[in-house]
Amino acid sequence: MESRTTSALKTLALIVLSLLLAAGGVEVLRQLGNSGIVIMAAILITYLILPLVGFLQRRMPLALALLLTYVAIAAILAFAFVVIVPPLVDQAHQLITNLPSAVVTLQHDLSNPENPIVKKLPPDVRAYLNNLPAQMNAIVAKYGLGVVQGTLGAFFSIVTLFLSLIIIPVLSAYLFFDSAELKRSLLGFVPVAARPKTLAILADLNTTLGAFVQGQALDGLILGSLITIMLSIMHVPYALLIGVTAGILNLIPYVGAIIGFIPSVILALIYNGWENALIVGILFAVIQQIDGNLILPRVMKTSVQLSPLIIVVAILVFSAFFGVIGTFLAVPVAAMLRVFKLHFAPAPKDAEYVSDEQRARDLRELRTRTSTTPG
Repeated sequence: MESRTTSALKTLALIVLSLLLAAGGVEVLRQLGNSGIVIMAAILITYLILPLVGFLQRRMPLALALLLTYVAIAAILAFAFVVIVPPLVDQAHQLITNLPSAVVTLQHDLSNPENPIVKKLPPDVRAYLNNLPAQMNAIVAKYGLGVVQGTLGAFFSIVTLFLSLIIIPVLSAYLFFDSAELKRSLLGFVPVAARPKTLAILADLNTTLGAFVQGQALDGLILGSLITIMLSIMHVPYALLIGVTAGILNLIPYVGAIIGFIPSVILALIYNGWENALIVGILFAVIQQIDGNLILPRVMKTSVQLSPLIIVVAILVFSAFFGVIGTFLAVPVAAMLRVFKLHFAPAPKDAEYVSDEQRARDLRELRTRTSTTPG
């Protein structure tokens, strides 16, 4: 009993320490600004290419494996810039150009008393929907200047973007070359007796984080492809733009499909009518079910070993405390905490758990009999 209590206290201490480190890490990233984004991007790229580099490294030196990997990435990026980026830019330009007329059409549909969906809504809801396009116009007018200024700022920082595209692969390469030395330096702060367990924990953390990044990238690719194909079949405009955006945002679990749902249904309503919008909404629900019940659970079970409940709670808590950065870091930090728990306070075996449950029932029955016995 004493050893289990000690293990539980150690786990609690590690959880508190991990959360403090996570909070400190989020604050450091905020202070670093663009530099923090570059560092995070280098880490993500490292984990994404890790399987290919590892496969090639078993057959050739690390430097040659990295070179071939970067050549492959450059070829993929060149293909994307030739095939995918031009229609993306074209769709984004069309969306900005057609947005005012789309808002007018939406307002007409929402105020139409013959609309079979709107006329069944309560009067207060119909009044709110009727005023919604005007509120959207007010928001665009209020913040439009800021958006333009932000766009100009992004345009003038194009040099920074190109520098980042150079720095990120260089940082990633250094992570590969210096990983063994970094690990050895870290072990210098650990007592000799604890070094084997430390190495085991580091290996599990590295595997878990790598599997999470790779799994989320794969899930985002599948989800974005499904959304793009579905919207194209349903003749919803800007299908590629919405699908790519949803796939990228899916780096945060469950966020991509939710973000893609709203503009897709609104655009389907504006351009194709309420029947098409209803079908699009149903198909989005089907895609979300496929992703949430088939694709994502398999990805998470083979990577971070977290249940959907833990994932959702972690995202809610970290987003409340740390904002967007916390939302992105929620699942990796939760997965790291799970690794610490497995090493320092593993769950009881089946026989021990059954025995503990029986003892708990006996204690409850004893308390019930004691409380109902006349004094």
